[in-house]
Amino acid sequence: MRPAFLAGLALLACSATGTRAEPGGTPDAPPRLEIAAEAQPETVFRWATQRCGDMNLPDSPARALRTRSGVLLLAAHFINIPLLGADFDHLAPSCAASSQGAEAADPTRFQDRFWVQALLPLPPASPGRPGQVVGLASHEYMGWRHSGRCAAPFDGSGRRPAAFRCWYSAITAVVAEEGDWRFQPVPAPDGPAGRGLVVAASPYPYDPTATARTGFFSVSNALIEGEHAFALVYTEGVPGQPRGNCLLRARLTEALKGWELLSRGGYAPRSENGAASPTRPCDIVGSAVFGGAPVRSVIRVASPAGPWWLAVFTRAAPRDAPPGTPEGVFYSRSRDLRNWAPAEQLWAMRPFRSQPEAGVYYEYPSLVDHASPSPVFDRAAEEPGKADLHLYLTRLNLMNRKQGLDRDLVRVSVKVSP
Repeated sequence: MRPAFLAGLALLACSATGTRAEPGGTPDAPPRLEIAAEAQPETVFRWATQRCGDMNLPDSPARALRTRSGVLLLAAHFINIPLLGADFDHLAPSCAASSQGAEAADPTRFQDRFWVQALLPLPPASPGRPGQVVGLASHEYMGWRHSGRCAAPFDGSGRRPAAFRCWYSAITAVVAEEGDWRFQPVPAPDGPAGRGLVVAASPYPYDPTATARTGFFSVSNALIEGEHAFALVYTEGVPGQPRGNCLLRARLTEALKGWELLSRGGYAPRSENGAASPTRPCDIVGSAVFGGAPVRSVIRVASPAGPWWLAVFTRAAPRDAPPGTPEGVFYSRSRDLRNWAPAEQLWAMRPFRSQPEAGVYYEYPSLVDHASPSPVFDRAAEEPGKADLHLYLTRLNLMNRKQGLDRDLVRVSVKVSP
């Protein structure tokens, strides 16, 4: 077992079961994040000059993993191509390590397209062998892409994108060997042959007449705490299930077998196919804070009063909002991953929300501390002055067209104040 992996499993005074670590009599001084007013985004990956192919573009929040030879950074599209390098200043796409789904037409197989959005290393099965890395992937089945699989009409009103028809999404498990980095779906232990392991899904089957998307769509980075891994997963469009972010948990030793969702204050047993229960929906955490937006990234930050979890997400002003309505990247703090403080704006920018006009937009925020002692970069360096925190974002360069593939991965330095 690698020292980096052991380091990631140690400590963590703040427990996601609700325990609050706070020294007696110490004023509660939560950490604050700030980006310098003059800060400009630094390009990490430029699509125009570095891409392996046209579909090599950042379409998910950046996830970092410490490797034997340096670091891996993945901002996945459905063709998942990692950036590899000795450190964060020497990253380049590894074209040979691309991986993608089978694009199977049968929605019950969960073998269409997947975007790897959380990384969790496992110890090697035996000395001298490469370790495995579990990925939690956003699996998207879009029936209109498969002949005869979508009967939902498109009215052309523009109120809802045509692609939202017959969109059935779930969180599935994939796995890669360290050094190879080509992710493959994990076979489900039960069920028909060729079915992928489902981590979180709607309890209802795919509906070819659905005019709106439904299911579990995105997942935050993996958070290691004690014997468990946690993540926040976003859901919408499921009857009986409120829209928002749910809390996902698994024992580290069970990460390739099954995960649980927080429901009614406890972690609910999962069905064999990973589907949520129609009579026991998952608890929505931070509903008043995130406002229905997916949490894109979470990082643990130390403070004089004990550790905090900090989550980032984007907030776009409604189309009918008055001029000057704040929008951009926001962050919220939590002690226990369940209760979240009012959000504060971190960076004012234009989030992409299918705008018809050309321009430069940003999406998929993620906080990464280059100096993190964790193998999955889920916590910042705890020694004062040692943190090297950055906000990673996808920059969409839509200059002369409504849509386009020209996207870059950028980052901007973030200051942490106790």
